[in-house]
Amino acid sequence: MASGFTVKHFKVRGSADDGITVHQWESGEHTWPNHSHPEYKLGVSEGGTGTFFYRGQRYSTGPGKLLVIHPNEVHSCTATGAWRYLYADPNVVANIVRTFDRNGDIEPLLLPPVIDDTQLVELVLRAHRAMDDGNSQLDQESAFYDAICELLVRHASLSDIPKQQGRVNIRRVQESLEARFRENVSLHELAQLAGTSAPYLSRVFSKEVGMPIQLYLSQIRVRRAQQMLKAGETLANVAYAAGFTDQSHFTRHFKRFIGVAPGTYSKAVNSTGTP
Repeated sequence: MASGFTVKHFKVRGSADDGITVHQWESGEHTWPNHSHPEYKLGVSEGGTGTFFYRGQRYSTGPGKLLVIHPNEVHSCTATGAWRYLYADPNVVANIVRTFDRNGDIEPLLLPPVIDDTQLVELVLRAHRAMDDGNSQLDQESAFYDAICELLVRHASLSDIPKQQGRVNIRRVQESLEARFRENVSLHELAQLAGTSAPYLSRVFSKEVGMPIQLYLSQIRVRRAQQMLKAGETLANVAYAAGFTDQSHFTRHFKRFIGVAPGTYSKAVNSTGTP
């Protein structure tokens, strides 16, 4: 069996059950005999290569490509190097498909076994890492739904999410994020507030606001952090008070939006005044 094999678990709130599992492993060459999984399996390489026999054909995959195995379909595979796998219960996928107004019918989802789509691979990797790193619930849920929705839109011959599915109250979501920026708010809670589903909210928020919902929340937190730093608060107090999980999380997002580390910003605004 592959060495260094680790398993992480993650629950998508609002789904029918605990439906998402992520695996990460790295090893020398290893071969798995014929077997199947009850879930959808999405595999992405972090430098590894592999071949697998599936639906009567042999396929090769590696960096920049997404491996897709449908539920309960027998396959064998040989792989080496570093890999990440995301397993999604069919019920979870069916709930997302309902967002596309397809009544949850997953039979048409004849996804290709190997998808050459570097953008999609990055989305799946981001979802995997968000779960693996223990990011906030909103980060994890949004990343997962974004990845699965893009997979369906681009490669399952489904039409894009309908332009109107009732009225989605984006402003109410924005106001809630402003008021609850310190909380570990879930996408499901925000979707209920907006009167829609979690996958649909994740996608329509990005289209209407111009950035993903989790990034919008990070921006709010950074702005609050700026206000506190200008008032002379210490870095340690600001990180927690602004809703960040730890100092490194705070620094990473602050630099992303402001361009400098929070310590550098604090010194500048408290010695020379606000730029």
